[in-house]
Amino acid sequence: MYSTDTKQAARQIVRESLDPILADNYEIPSLDEMITILQRNFDYVFDDYKAKQRIRRQHLDWSNAQALDEVDRQRRQFDNELRVNLKVAALNTIDEIENLIRSLKLTITEWKVKNL
Repeated sequence: MYSTDTKQAARQIVRESLDPILADNYEIPSLDEMITILQRNFDYVFDDYKAKQRIRRQHLDWSNAQALDEVDRQRRQFDNELRVNLKVAALNTIDEIENLIRSLKLTITEWKVKNL
């Protein structure tokens, strides 16, 4: 997950929730909700076939069982890294949503002072 992904997700969420934000009824999603949103929007999948082919090229003398064990180890590592990255991305997205809402409210207040 890149910072541009989190910022894009935050902008999309704020755009979709603009009415509740302006009515001051918006609740920022929890960490678990944000992780679920990010999982739905970004597709990162471990490819067993590619991993197995890469392992077979690197370790020509390994048996099929050894190669499959290594694929399983790499899949677990990938899943753990993805889980950590999603949590960090969710926290960053929540921060970005809070910043966007603060900025929007400040801009509206400045506009009111200037034009009313």
